[in-house]
Order: sequence, then structure tokens, then C-alpha cells
Amino acid sequence: MLRKGIETISKLRKGSVERKEVIITSGHIDVENFKKAIYYLLEADEFLYKKAPKHYLNENEAKLFCKLLIKCKESLDRVLKNFGFEIEEKEVNENALYIVYSRKLFKKLKNKYPNLAVVCTESFLDINDFKGLVPENALNGLKKKVELAKKNIEKQIKNLKPKKIYVVIEDEKDEKLYLKAKDLYNAERIDVDDLL
Repeated sequence: MLRKGIETISKLRKGSVERKEVIITSGHIDVENFKKAIYYLLEADEFLYKKAPKHYLNENEAKLFCKLLIKCKESLDRVLKNFGFEIEEKEVNENALYIVYSRKLFKKLKNKYPNLAVVCTESFLDINDFKGLVPENALNGLKKKVELAKKNIEKQIKNLKPKKIYVVIEDEKDEKLYLKAKDLYNAERIDVDDLL
């Protein structure tokens, strides 16, 4: 992989790799995304001070650092799009069913991809996943919610016959949802950043 990278850099220096010409046009600055990009960079910049002088990041820190840089890049891409830059849009599998825990994430996905098949559970798929999060006496009331969530997913699967089923991972709740959906529906996981 390192050799491939060096070869690509060498070709770029020699001019043997075709570069796409960009004609910059007039346009409006997307202030919201520009500010977001700066915010993400400033947050990532903290790692320079926290990890000085070696700047070594463990795996979790590296994931967070890279996530911030990717979000910054995505925000800058949106700003550049207004000035004639062609930005690759994220591709989503529209032949799949996406399962989310929160209504807020459901709305975000439907706003960005109106034709996407998304089901919101607002519940785990196993009553035991609620243990420790709610009082024991509330578990009986949640059983109906768990069953309703399963029925909604099964109804979507029956109607849509999706080729794949994904659980969109945003936080720890989604991890629990994914583990049970993997057992029940052979679901795969997809990170929220891969979609939004």
C-alpha cells in the first residue's frame, strides 16, 4: 500500500495522472457549513496540545480525530459545491431496509433520502436490554413496545423484501439494537457518518 502511494505521488509530480480541471464560479458562501468546518478543525486541534510532544493517538483517539477531520471535509465539500466543485455524494442502498432507534435520526435520514426505507423502533428488540436503564417495575410496560418494534420491522421486511437490512449506529443504544437485529434479521451495521 505504501509503495502504491509513493507511485501515485511520483506520477502526480511527473504529470502522468490526469487531473480534472475545476472552473471556479461565483456563488454564495454556505456560512453554516463553513462555521461547522472550523468548529470540527478546532476540536481536532485540541489533540495537538493534549498529545504533545509525540502526537501519538491510541485507537479510540484516532477514531475520534479522524471522525472530526472527515466531518470537517464534508462541511468544506458543501461550501465548495457552491463554487463549481463537483463533490461525490455518499451512495446509499435503496434496496435495503435501515433500522434506527431514535425518531430524530429517522427524520434526518428521511429528509436527506426521501425514498429510503427506514423504520424507527424507539425501543430495543429485547426486553433485557432495558435492564439497568429503567426501574424493574417499568419493564412490564416496555414489553408491548418491544413487540410492536419487532412487528413493525417484520412488516417492513414482508412488504419491501429488502436485499439487506442495516442498523444505523449513532450511539450505544444502537449497538444493543444491532446485536439483537443481527440475530433476528441477519442485519448488518452501518455507521451514521456513512449516510449523513
